[in-house]
Amino acid sequence: MAGAAPGAIMDEDYFGSAAEWGDEADGGQQEDDYGEGEDDAEVQQECLHKFSTRDYIMEPSIFNTLKRYFQAGGSPENVIQLLSENYTAVAQTVNLLAEWLIQTGVEPVQVQETVENHLKSLLIKHFDPRKADSIFTEEGETPAWLEQMIAHTTWRDLFYKLAEAHPDCLMLNFTVKLISDAGYQGEITSVSTACQQLEVFSRVLRTSLATILDGGEENLEKNLPEFARMSRSQRTFQDNNFHAGELLKLDSFLYVCHCCNHETPNSLSVF
Repeated sequence: MAGAAPGAIMDEDYFGSAAEWGDEADGGQQEDDYGEGEDDAEVQQECLHKFSTRDYIMEPSIFNTLKRYFQAGGSPENVIQLLSENYTAVAQTVNLLAEWLIQTGVEPVQVQETVENHLKSLLIKHFDPRKADSIFTEEGETPAWLEQMIAHTTWRDLFYKLAEAHPDCLMLNFTVKLISDAGYQGEITSVSTACQQLEVFSRVLRTSLATILDGGEENLEKNLPEFARMSRSQRTFQDNNFHAGELLKLDSFLYVCHCCNHETPNSLSVF
């Protein structure tokens, strides 16, 4: 959604074409590939159950599920009936409402922000860590849509909020690592529970220290509380000890420790 016009939330340039979805499904969602020895009736019932869910025709996995269903001898009539009966056009309705708002004079950027913020609030409210973790077991690889999402500030911010609320979610931890790999570790300094991975924590710690040193004493009041919050997380305590042994050899790190312990409230003391 981010990066696309509000009136074109499901724009093909952003989500890819139907042909691309089919290619991704063939290569990435191995659980839907029809395998020899599977019971045709069970496969058909499993696929029919998916077809009967709301707006399943809009799911990227639709093409691979169709392929699996027909390979098991499924009837086209059942597919047409279920997909049409359960098509409620949620995304298309959002597009239409967005277009109406723009036509009434609302700025496109404002419409996009409204839609995105509402979607973020719904995702935070209804997020299910178990279902999120199942994404990787079902698809077998990083979904293309996840890589697209982390390219936009709006959705990175969403993942940071979710990571704070669900620190044990494997999907969110992996996403935070993807964000760090993409070079956004400077944003993760405020996500204390997201730094439980040593590789990610190392990057965040390095970025945080650089920010403090480059900012000078005049910015300590702003930068130190954020650094302390990240460093004092229970999940990063062991990583702190690991890195501190090497960092204590550096004069610059000793300077930061001194500032943390003497110029911040006791509740924010790092060491």
